[in-house]
Amino acid sequence: MLLILCALWIPADAQVEARKPTPGIDIPEFFMDAISFASADSLHSRLDVYIHVPYDVLRFVANNASYRAQYEVTVNVLTEENGVMGERVTTEDVRHQTYEETEKRGAYNLTQRSFDLVPGIYILRAQVHDLESKKTATVVKKIVVDNYALPVLSMSDVMLISRVSSDKGRLNIVPNITGNVADVVNGLYVFYEVYNGTGVDSVESLYTITGLKDKSVFSQRVLHRVTGGKTQIIEKLDTAQYSAGTYMLTVENRTLKPVVDGEPQSTVKKKSFVARWGNMPFSINDLDLAVRQLRYIAKDGEYTDMNDAKTNEEKQKLFQDFWQRRDPSPDTKRNEYMEEYYARVEYANEHFSHYLAGWRTDMGMVFILLGSPNNVERHPFDIDSKPYEIWSYYDYNRQVIFADETGFGDFKLLTPIYDLLQRAK
Repeated sequence: MLLILCALWIPADAQVEARKPTPGIDIPEFFMDAISFASADSLHSRLDVYIHVPYDVLRFVANNASYRAQYEVTVNVLTEENGVMGERVTTEDVRHQTYEETEKRGAYNLTQRSFDLVPGIYILRAQVHDLESKKTATVVKKIVVDNYALPVLSMSDVMLISRVSSDKGRLNIVPNITGNVADVVNGLYVFYEVYNGTGVDSVESLYTITGLKDKSVFSQRVLHRVTGGKTQIIEKLDTAQYSAGTYMLTVENRTLKPVVDGEPQSTVKKKSFVARWGNMPFSINDLDLAVRQLRYIAKDGEYTDMNDAKTNEEKQKLFQDFWQRRDPSPDTKRNEYMEEYYARVEYANEHFSHYLAGWRTDMGMVFILLGSPNNVERHPFDIDSKPYEIWSYYDYNRQVIFADETGFGDFKLLTPIYDLLQRAK
């Protein structure tokens, strides 16, 4: 089993830090997406911000024969120089009649806020504060808001769709804000708008999806009629179920012939998405690599079976079974061991990489197995000695020594830890 000694959040530095009191790993997670469209005002574009809050990060309490959760959402739009361009603060009230509804797998609350912005580059900051648990989570991302009022062919950002339904001839769209398509089996739906600033009557749409290392997994061409200044397009991409990983969708729309002189006009937008099952950590975007990173804790047979799996589906099932057997709280939706393990892998990659990935180095291996040490002694300039470090773990009454034999920061383990490797398995 994984030797969990510390919480996930560790100061980002060039070297490992001694353990310090930290918050837990149970900070609420939520999802944010921002999609820009043309607005009625030619000087501005419209930015729609969606906030997706899963029920399992909210604290529901009994309230007059029902169950209620409340959380506050703050969305700020900032310039790159931190100038405030817009702010929305609202309180969401979620109520259900039964406790089972609050525990329903995949249940969430979705809200939207809109901003009219001058085209440009912005920093978008969203914060969710659970009013019952008092926990807060924040997401920050850089966004580009395009100018859709120019006399050229252009298109809005691309929205992934979870569901499409029709009500009296009116289409209702539920956006996929998590970007997770693991459950997609009947095709991936996308929505966007084409702005016809050129006066053409049709465009050719090219959809391509690439996976790890830009490997192409899908391509589709469709001819669309475009009428007036704006045409809304809902496209079904006839794709098979995705293997675990990260993908990039590229949508290109182009005129079939030159508008005036020269080449036909085209416009391109990209949208990333993931295939992630169950409680798989967000740092995992390559299943093959995630399996190799288990070599410190997997039994020989488990490791061989996962590596030798004939299909991605088989490998994925073996991977999920591996972690399910080690789940310290199988009745909950989270697997704390898996979260902790891959958080340590990510930390090792950020702090110990050189010509090897950080998780493959000696320091990375020890950190992944034992976490942050209680104390660190660094000896970079001792006379008659190569640089070395001593990591102390009080819980195990153990000191681990590393030496930089080459002088290039490649610290090798000098202290045998075979017994700890065996215990981890």
